[in-house]
Amino acid sequence: MFPIIFSIVIPAGLAKPAAVLAVLLVILGRALAWKRRAAREGHPVGLAAALRDDWVISAVLVVALAALWRAGLLGADVRLPLHTYGLLIAAGFITGIWLAQREGQRRGQDPERIADLTFWILVAALVGSRVYYILVNWRDYFEPATFLATTSFGRIPRLLAIWEGGLVFYGGFIGSVLVAWLYMRRHGMNFLAHADTLIPSVALGHFFGRLGCYAAGCCWGDVGHGHLPWLVRFPPESLAWQSFAGRDSPGSFLAADRSATLPLHPTQLYESFGELGLFLLLVVVIRPRKRFHGQVLAAWLMLYAGLRTLVENFRGDVERGVVLGLGVGIWTSLLIFAAGAAIFATAGRRARVQA
Repeated sequence: MFPIIFSIVIPAGLAKPAAVLAVLLVILGRALAWKRRAAREGHPVGLAAALRDDWVISAVLVVALAALWRAGLLGADVRLPLHTYGLLIAAGFITGIWLAQREGQRRGQDPERIADLTFWILVAALVGSRVYYILVNWRDYFEPATFLATTSFGRIPRLLAIWEGGLVFYGGFIGSVLVAWLYMRRHGMNFLAHADTLIPSVALGHFFGRLGCYAAGCCWGDVGHGHLPWLVRFPPESLAWQSFAGRDSPGSFLAADRSATLPLHPTQLYESFGELGLFLLLVVVIRPRKRFHGQVLAAWLMLYAGLRTLVENFRGDVERGVVLGLGVGIWTSLLIFAAGAAIFATAGRRARVQA
């Protein structure tokens, strides 16, 4: 499990009203935000119309609440632990939204529309990253012996137990791109222009996210056979230790007394600080010299694909899947690099023709 900073405990008698209140506040807050945006755009709407326009999110929240209620998960004390991983993910997301809104406003884009888009991006990222991992490791989720996971709430399908690990960045990114494209098409937003606004925030958010991975002990590196001073040993609470303990030859990965893993490459930090470097490169060097829409996006796609391919050579979590001797991450990196090159070539050529 992830390192827990502290836990919030909601007594059984307050769990149901607290959950209902939280859902109502989210629904009402989104409706009021939509009203303000519509008034600013010159076509004011009433609260009822704003609620109707946001019915999909409202329905999802109500269904989730009903499922928790029916399963009896709100009938006892509800313990909400604050994990280091979740805190860093939230910090990256909030910082990324703030930066994207600030840059969007500077470029004449609607900051509230960007904030609404980022909500859908967050949902798509969580679903996409989970689906990607499950597709690669489907036996761990659908075989009878591994289908269910035991939690403090009872036994649930393991595919819902995201705190056990199993979120893949590439899956989240692909899902986010698809949803963002559909959202922008519906609202008449230029995809490449807004992608250039958003992609530095993705890099910075990923910087925070990989720090969270380091705290959790997921996305770990291979055993280091040298005496590098930055190699790290993960304790039994980490996902790395727990994964190694379940392998056929745990002695190849754990210390003799099983108190920690053998020294591993901190690939989480390699990628985290690599993304921080890419973020600075995008906002300091590439974006100020941007010549066409899509240039910042294309640059990040190609640069990150190179960074990820380099880091993959030090990864040790084979659970991500291996195809033809190469990790699935490397194959995905090749596709991401090709997509970046195609955007750079086509968007650049279109800009030269229009010039």
